[in-house]
Amino acid sequence: MQYFDFVKSLNERQLEAVESNAQYTRVIAGAGSGKTRVLTYRISYLISQRQVRPWKILAITFTNKVANEMKNRVIKIVPEAEKDLTIKTFHSFAAYFLRQEIDVLSYPRNFTILDEEDQLKIIKDIASELGYKKSDPIVKKAVNYIGGAKLKEKYPEDIKVDFERFEGEKTCLEIYELYEETKNRQYALDFDDLLLKTNYILTTYPSIRAKWQERIDHILIDEFQDTNDTEDKMIRLLMKPSTSLYVVGDPDQTIYTWRGANQGIILDLDKKFSGVKTIILDRNYRSTQNILNSANKLIAYNKLRVPKDLYTDNLKGHEIVVKCADSSLGEAEYVAREIKMLHEVQHYKLSDIVLLYRSNYITLEFEKALMAKQIPYVIYGGMKFYQRAEIKDVLAYFRLINNKKDDVSFERIINIPRRGIGDTTVSLIKRCALEHNQSIYEYLLEEYALDECSRKAVNTLRSLIVRIDHTRNEIEEDSETFSKLLEDLIKDIGYYEYLLSDESGEDRLENVKSLFEDLRHFLKSNPNATFDEYLQNVALVSAQDDMTEGEKVTLMTVHTAKGLEFPVVFVVKLNQGVFPSNRALQEGGYAAIEEERRLAYVAFTRAKERLYLTFSHGFSYVVKSELSESQFIKESGNSYLERTSSYSGYGRPQQNNTQRNKYKYSYESFDINKNDVKFNDSPYQDDFSQVNDSIDWKVGDICIHEKFGRGVVTALDGDGIIIVNFDNHGEKTLLGNHKMISKGKK
Repeated sequence: MQYFDFVKSLNERQLEAVESNAQYTRVIAGAGSGKTRVLTYRISYLISQRQVRPWKILAITFTNKVANEMKNRVIKIVPEAEKDLTIKTFHSFAAYFLRQEIDVLSYPRNFTILDEEDQLKIIKDIASELGYKKSDPIVKKAVNYIGGAKLKEKYPEDIKVDFERFEGEKTCLEIYELYEETKNRQYALDFDDLLLKTNYILTTYPSIRAKWQERIDHILIDEFQDTNDTEDKMIRLLMKPSTSLYVVGDPDQTIYTWRGANQGIILDLDKKFSGVKTIILDRNYRSTQNILNSANKLIAYNKLRVPKDLYTDNLKGHEIVVKCADSSLGEAEYVAREIKMLHEVQHYKLSDIVLLYRSNYITLEFEKALMAKQIPYVIYGGMKFYQRAEIKDVLAYFRLINNKKDDVSFERIINIPRRGIGDTTVSLIKRCALEHNQSIYEYLLEEYALDECSRKAVNTLRSLIVRIDHTRNEIEEDSETFSKLLEDLIKDIGYYEYLLSDESGEDRLENVKSLFEDLRHFLKSNPNATFDEYLQNVALVSAQDDMTEGEKVTLMTVHTAKGLEFPVVFVVKLNQGVFPSNRALQEGGYAAIEEERRLAYVAFTRAKERLYLTFSHGFSYVVKSELSESQFIKESGNSYLERTSSYSGYGRPQQNNTQRNKYKYSYESFDINKNDVKFNDSPYQDDFSQVNDSIDWKVGDICIHEKFGRGVVTALDGDGIIIVNFDNHGEKTLLGNHKMISKGKK
């Protein structure tokens, strides 16, 4: 075993954390303080200095990407541990556990893992069978109801509804019951089931629990502040009295309570275990001191935390830039203009720059502004690679090879590529299979299927099943080359030709080819992996796992940016009601404002060198009010001196002669007659004669329109929009400063 000098590689606090002798250690690791390094070195230290066997260690991380990175780092220090390291996410560990133990529940070990899209499809189908439309609100209610119930570890049999807490609760429970029946029939588990079934087995079968407890002497958990109650229960079930628990996290970065994260688990760890040693890592290696000062001031407003102030030996750095615009368009224009300057004058790479925002809905103006400046960009956290239609199609074929009972996958590909099988026939096949208590795959192989359904459809699908069976047999005989066998299957069934028949076929085919490249890369990195393990890896992939390098500006939500860092960060739309979110505050009260503040803290601390905070004035149709500055700007010790854009709340330039020609008109959000407006795609060059700034409209004013005649203003809709009830033309929504209108006498 090679020697590694931990003393030279760590600062004093980090070394203390790595060498901790306590049975229970809590490392409060501030943003950019090297927590991944500490956790990696802790694992390496246990193996190389404490002679702990690698297979006696279980490490849990937040994403598969981080798990792989951590494993590679450990191997560089202790290469001999490569084959025996277990570093996984909670869900991937649960899947790993169930592949070995789920047969005690009469489930096969090759069960299918359903992702969110699969889950939604099943629920939509059930709602349809109950007489609802797939787009009805009951579908979303049922999805949330099922997720909420599983978060409390409750299955349908554990729930009784005497009085409905909300409209449709009994229907949601019925959908939940049918959803579970559908999954059980297909031998499928959703993400929540992975954790719940693991906990159930560990609780119900003492011999299995004892076996796994004996296997594990050390449990190490990354991002512990985001652990939920179900995950915490799993960890405690895996611990024997002598097990060492080592957790790393930052309560100030708890931003997932909306999906079950319980901040109290890390805050109250010393109340659950006796003799917990707490070590605070507050030296930051990422950001400048100006950025840290701002973040420290902001988070100090929170009460539920372990107090700490981040510091750095880095330079004080650039001042934080705070910019206010007169409109959302002006804000986006400023950001795009500044990015162009940073790239062309300051020589930052575009990939060094990120736009962070609270919610996805605000990206439109920024996308347009970036396109107008010909700045390439990529949005992460939107459509993931593994969620694209063509990828889902191919994976559905893969999953059918692995599990004949997977009806969700069979339904997806039953007519892809096109096989001339109509919806009525598909519905009949599904119903008949259900009546015979068989999967679609199994039913189609029965002789009575020829009598009950279309013989042509049955024979067509049988030929497909024969091809799938052939591939399955080949994989069983020669598992090492299954990437080639799978590619041959997809080509032979005509899927490539099917894609190329579409206008975007070339791009979609490139995606499929990338999937096979991914599969080959997986096999190269994991030479002993099985086909089943590859499917499991794909099912558990996260938004960050899809990220690739590229010379583009990055746009993402703050939630997606967790754990990442960039030289330049723009935190945009820092408006009250947007960030912090009105919806969050209305639903969560004081706890919600603390979480929103933690989210802003995470956003600020992604920045290494430059931090921009931007917001705008004007009317928001989402917030449904005039926009104002986010409280987080002042709480972080920042302020702005002047507005940076000449955009007004009307989406048009103000009367500033030196700035007029820099901006474009946009009336896309307004319900007005665009033929009445002089509009083009180039910067505005005329004398602005079409706007009239002199009118201050009030409800009850008389409005005279050159085309519609006389009317009365009935409402002011914000952002310069007025609603007028005309005598002869009814109600119209107009831009209040349009050249064709004037105020009349009452």
